[in-house]
Amino acid sequence: MEKLLITARGPEEILTLHLKDGRPYRLALSRREDAPAVGDIYRARVRNVSRGLKNAFLELGGGRRAYMNLPEEGGTIRPGQEITVVISQEGLGEKLPTASPEITIPGEWLVLSSDAGFLGFSRRAGFDGPQREAIHEHLLPYLKEAGFILRTAAEQVTPDRLAQEAAQMTEEYRALIRKAEHSPAPLMLAQGQPVYRDWLQGLNKAEAEVITDLPAVYEELEAYYRTRRLPTENLRLYQDENLSLAALYNIEKAVREAKDRKVWLKSGAYLVIDRTEAMTVIDVNSGKNEDSSAAQIEHINREAAREVARQLILRNLSGMILVDFINMKRPEADSELLTYLRGLVKEDPVYTQIVDMTALGLTEITRRRIRRPV
Repeated sequence: MEKLLITARGPEEILTLHLKDGRPYRLALSRREDAPAVGDIYRARVRNVSRGLKNAFLELGGGRRAYMNLPEEGGTIRPGQEITVVISQEGLGEKLPTASPEITIPGEWLVLSSDAGFLGFSRRAGFDGPQREAIHEHLLPYLKEAGFILRTAAEQVTPDRLAQEAAQMTEEYRALIRKAEHSPAPLMLAQGQPVYRDWLQGLNKAEAEVITDLPAVYEELEAYYRTRRLPTENLRLYQDENLSLAALYNIEKAVREAKDRKVWLKSGAYLVIDRTEAMTVIDVNSGKNEDSSAAQIEHINREAAREVARQLILRNLSGMILVDFINMKRPEADSELLTYLRGLVKEDPVYTQIVDMTALGLTEITRRRIRRPV
């Protein structure tokens, strides 16, 4: 069973922990700071344009800034211009947040896009031809103003329900456009949804348990469930003066695990994870293993591959990741390990690609950056 735990971690952070089969699966520390977050929508002003770097620097208001990649063709971006954008990637270190003029608004089963007429389907879902045709017919009236991407969960929803959500989201989009047209830049038009809402939309509401000890969060989620006619049996406000939610689920241990440099494996081997601004390097060490046979080394590497795939999600590692597995003796063992690792990362909620193994034996992984790592 899956659980989503939401609690405060000090006065400055909201902690969201996603448990799968009792183990930490995803962890996010949302800082209560005045920094642009994923999903925030702004009426921005173009500060300057770098044609050479093919990007524009934007003022968002309140001293906040972002940059936006220039379109490959068509359209002219100039200093002083006002433009509506959404934050697509949070800033990291010295890097500014990334903004996009292609507005997206997430819903329960649909994601609305400002790309009118576009209808896309989740790659993880198995929509058949007749199902796609029925959905297209029901959403056609709204495709004149916006585009839609169907989430995996939409596969189990009737076209009528999808059309109802499309109508609701289209009205929200109209209100956003009206606000943008009558608001002076720079200004925040809408705040993106918090991490727990984002993760909640990927869970089976009838099976996953959502627990928070924050009354304001509980009230927000209860209203969200009620508006979308979702079952609330598994939504719970935790209240116990003698045992905190953090203590009950040993949340601080999960935080330490997500930040520790060394990660032990059951075999006695371990990973060493080092992050820099440019990349993340993961070294696989045989540790307490005295058996150096080919079979044991391959076993350790497969165990390490499973843990690497888990740690990518748990720590929200992104960008370039290099993994130094233990050298194997069989010539075909490297390609078998890459195939195994590619199968593991297919379950990653964030787009992840196993690129290849270099001549030095380093496995190259790229993972899309959206939110900051833990």
